[in-house]
Amino acid sequence: MKKNYLNIRGYPSPPSRKGSFAPFETLVKINYDNQVYHLSELLFENVTRVYYNNATFAYNLTVYVLNFSQILTSSTILDNVSLPETFFYIPNAGEPVIERGVILSLLSSNDSNYVYYGKTFIGYIELEYFYYVNSTGVPYKIVILQIGESGQIVSNTTYTLVNSNLVNPKEQPILPEDFKFTNNSKIINLPISLDLNSALDQVVGKYISFVTLLLIFVLVMVKIYASRKKTSSS
Repeated sequence: MKKNYLNIRGYPSPPSRKGSFAPFETLVKINYDNQVYHLSELLFENVTRVYYNNATFAYNLTVYVLNFSQILTSSTILDNVSLPETFFYIPNAGEPVIERGVILSLLSSNDSNYVYYGKTFIGYIELEYFYYVNSTGVPYKIVILQIGESGQIVSNTTYTLVNSNLVNPKEQPILPEDFKFTNNSKIINLPISLDLNSALDQVVGKYISFVTLLLIFVLVMVKIYASRKKTSSS
C-alpha cells in the first residue's frame, strides 16, 4: 500500500486509457433498525472508454458483496481526465484544496503522504470524508462517516486499495469468481425512493453524485442483509 509507483515521466498516470482499474476492499459498519451490521465488499472501478476530444472518460463501478457472493453494478459514469470528480484519483495531491464532487481540504501531510477532509449533505444526511493519498494520486485509504442528527456515527465505511495499474502498470485485477448478479442489480432499477430513482435515471452519459451512488449500494445491501438475518432467525 505504501509503494510510490510513478509513470516514466515521474508523474502520476491519470485514468486516461481504457482498462485502467482500481479495486478497493470495503468494510461497512452501519446501524440499521436498532442493529449493527457489517458488510464486506470489493469495489472495482474500471475505465471503459476515453473521449480525447473533450478530455473525459467513462468508467463502470462494480461492487462484489463478499457476504453474499453477489454483484451490484452501475451504469456508465463520465468523469474528467485531468481532474476527476468521482473516480478515486487525485492528480494534484499536495494542493491545499482539491476540486471534486465533494471538495477536499488538506488536513495534514507527512513525507508525500496527504490526508484530505471533506463534508457534504444529502438531505438530512451528513457525510464526512477522509482521503489518504500519496504521490501516486490513487488513494490508499478512504473513510466515509455518516453522521446522525444527534452527532452520532450512523455508519463507517472504509475503502482500502488492493492494487491498481495506475500505481503499477504491471498490476492485473484479481476479482472474485462465481459471484452472481443480484436481481435487478442495475443501479437504475434498484427499489429505492422515488427521488433517488429520478436522480439516477440520468446516470448514463451524465454526471451523478458519487456519494449518492455509494449510499444506495450500502443501503440496498444492508436491507438485504437485515432481511436475511430476520428470515434465518425466525
